[in-house]
Amino acid sequence: MFDGSRQSNNFTANVSGIGHSARIAISDVAMKGASLDEVRAVTGHEIGHYVLGHIWRMVITFSLLAILLFFLADRLFGRIARIFGSDAEVGDPRGFPVMMFILSLFGFLALPVQNYLVRTGETEADLYSVQTVNLPDAMASALVKTAEYRNPRPHPVEEFLFYSHPSVERRVRAAMEWKAAHPPAEKPSPE
Repeated sequence: MFDGSRQSNNFTANVSGIGHSARIAISDVAMKGASLDEVRAVTGHEIGHYVLGHIWRMVITFSLLAILLFFLADRLFGRIARIFGSDAEVGDPRGFPVMMFILSLFGFLALPVQNYLVRTGETEADLYSVQTVNLPDAMASALVKTAEYRNPRPHPVEEFLFYSHPSVERRVRAAMEWKAAHPPAEKPSPE
């Protein structure tokens, strides 16, 4: 548990680290405002990130993306510098503002790709939780608590471009669809 209430009142949890340094952290706000089943469902979600290798996938993908962005910035630096009226070379300190412009622009253009990768991981972790912990109602109710700081129903284009997590509505619906497709086994009646 971490002291998240010092920074915000958001219902949050995360997994971080690699190998033996990996840890799951749940904010004190979430711990105070959640039922035990919600904590189990959220913990299952965070374990899903670890088990499914999302941390490694992000490290590798974002590293490759950064290499690509710097490669493109190097190749296009001269042309863009001339557009700004500069004769600076890529290694010239006078070209730093141009390089920052290029990297900022490319970073902004890459944002939908980054968000898509994170949203995919969040969807997979949600599914991992409902499959292994089998508490879809608790998962849904925990997700609803995040609607206080996330738009629960953004426009699909807005979600695609700017959201790092699937909409709350989409995530709750997925948990309920999983529940409908996997009804609990009936307990045999005592005879």
